[in-house]
Amino acid sequence: MARVEAPTILALLESAFPGAESVDVEDRTGGGDHFQVTVVSGEFDGLPLIDQHRRVNDALAAPLADGSIHELRIRTKGTA
Repeated sequence: MARVEAPTILALLESAFPGAESVDVEDRTGGGDHFQVTVVSGEFDGLPLIDQHRRVNDALAAPLADGSIHELRIRTKGTA
């Protein structure tokens, strides 16, 4: 299993959500495979939580698919 660094995940999220008010990535265990991400973006305004989380999952599709991310906790919030 490949290891992924928090800055790589941060870059993927910042690319997917260029207008985000804030993006944060926490490596929960220090092992490079359990992460908590928080994205606050106007893109989420009016979207159900499940759709907000789907967008984050889509942005991280590659490291999720190859097993680099074993566990992902997602927090999202709109700006409205």
